[in-house]
Amino acid sequence: MKKLHFVAVTIVLLCLSSCNTLAPMIFGFREINGYDAEQCEKFYKKLPKDFAFTPLVCDEEQFRQVSNLGADSMQMKDLYQPLKIMYFHGDSLVSLHINCYCPPTLGFNLNWNYNHQFEVFPPRTSVPLDGYALKRSDMQAVFPEIAGEKGYTVLVFWTNMLHKISKSEIKTVYKNLKKHGPSTGSGTVEVYLINNDIPLTESLHETE
Repeated sequence: MKKLHFVAVTIVLLCLSSCNTLAPMIFGFREINGYDAEQCEKFYKKLPKDFAFTPLVCDEEQFRQVSNLGADSMQMKDLYQPLKIMYFHGDSLVSLHINCYCPPTLGFNLNWNYNHQFEVFPPRTSVPLDGYALKRSDMQAVFPEIAGEKGYTVLVFWTNMLHKISKSEIKTVYKNLKKHGPSTGSGTVEVYLINNDIPLTESLHETE
């Protein structure tokens, strides 16, 4: 019965809006039980050694607050998704990528660079930004650990529930920075990897 609940919650999380593209990939998901620091550390150690980032942990309230930053119900659904990449320049949102908008691959993954968005920096946005009033300062109010006022800030939301897809998401960010990121002296880039395991586990438990 718990497995059925897990499937139901995952569909709710990933089939909002245009997220039904992920539904056939349900069997590639992992069942998680809250935040596991050791598991996350293992995940981070598998990332490229020269990838500079700050790890953060998102709790249930923070997850809800991020969703509530949407200006309407569609934006709130988008921001409720577990996998998101936000690029801010100064206080302005300049590029947004969400699992809903990425087509699945034959290898049970997502193609984050399906339209060559990540071949420039900052990447071309996958989510139309018309009507989005989201600011970096809004995210700083939710996550006080986010520092800085100038340069670029990249927020990557990921989860062990979608371990394989999260890894490709983060590596897409890394490769873009490595190949197309601003050179030294032309702007700083701060990357934050924000783990979502706590709110996704709480959503699962609510259905039991």
